[in-house]
Amino acid sequence: MMITSQLGGSAATRCGEAKHVAVFFSDIVDFTALSERLSPYDVMYLLNRYFAQVGDIIEQNDGFIDKLIGDGLMAIFGIDDQPDAPLRAVNAALQTLATVDRLKPFFSSMYGIDFDIRIGLNYGEAVIGTLGFAGHERLTAIGDVVNLASRVEAANKDAGTRLLISEALRDQIADKVEIADFVRVRLRGTGERTSLFEIVRLKPEIDAELNARRTRETIRQGGRRWIRAFAEDELEPHERRILDFEDYDIVVVRGSDNYCAFNNACPHLHLPLYERRSSAQAEVLKLPHTESTITADLGLVCRWHQSCFDLLTGEIREWAKLEHDGTRAGLEYLGDISKNRAKLIVYPCRKQDGFVWIGLE
Repeated sequence: MMITSQLGGSAATRCGEAKHVAVFFSDIVDFTALSERLSPYDVMYLLNRYFAQVGDIIEQNDGFIDKLIGDGLMAIFGIDDQPDAPLRAVNAALQTLATVDRLKPFFSSMYGIDFDIRIGLNYGEAVIGTLGFAGHERLTAIGDVVNLASRVEAANKDAGTRLLISEALRDQIADKVEIADFVRVRLRGTGERTSLFEIVRLKPEIDAELNARRTRETIRQGGRRWIRAFAEDELEPHERRILDFEDYDIVVVRGSDNYCAFNNACPHLHLPLYERRSSAQAEVLKLPHTESTITADLGLVCRWHQSCFDLLTGEIREWAKLEHDGTRAGLEYLGDISKNRAKLIVYPCRKQDGFVWIGLE
């Protein structure tokens, strides 16, 4: 993955290079007021849930997460000279806003808050290099392009918008996006007015090309629709892989002599059992490392409340140890789960012609 490879590179390879990059800044709307309404534990959970989603989007669009500053995030696109970095930065911004829209009902029902973000993008030359002291180096971008991107993000507040891009970035992707409007503003720290542009969406043909999903081979057999997942030798024993589908994710685990597949969502809390991000990305995002575990006899222990499921049948092997009010100690914010004993959704797997196939219905 992109972030993994970047973090794994030696500092000597990033001693200082001038590159044209797209810079992405995001911030949570009225975060100070929001954090005052919630407990510290809830604030951290909300941020972790949000950053996990955004981190995946940045990585999938070949971006690099430079830093987190409280509720703000800075990412860079084009560190490895990708020619379509400006377009991928815009794509990541639009996908981030769509993800936030999907998270809104969850945050509203759980915390009673109106959660939203603002994003600003800029394009130009920056110095890319590794800063820090031994053992704490990090790759970063320095230059006016970074400072201006931060100010573009801040301009959303007065403009009443969610996504603004600079004229420099607009010039790179003008024929590939739909622009709703533009505003003339005097950015903080500058003496002249500048034009910023509100992006609505990618043009349909560009969206289809950039975000096309790889079509998986499908056959119907025995009353089921079988999807070819991957070659058998792509997964070592006891390894897992997350497959991304339109409406859900499926985790595939290789046992000693068979494969198991299940929906990547706790059936009781509807939260992900495994994150798609890499361990290196988790380090960048400062997210908790707690994850679900798989036992030697193919039991899945949920990361959220420690219930154990049978990966072959989906049945509950061992129910969570809950408090008297039905909550899990340390995870009280998740609410009462005592009456919801749904099975894990599992899918049959089989090996054929050197590939692993999953039965979806």
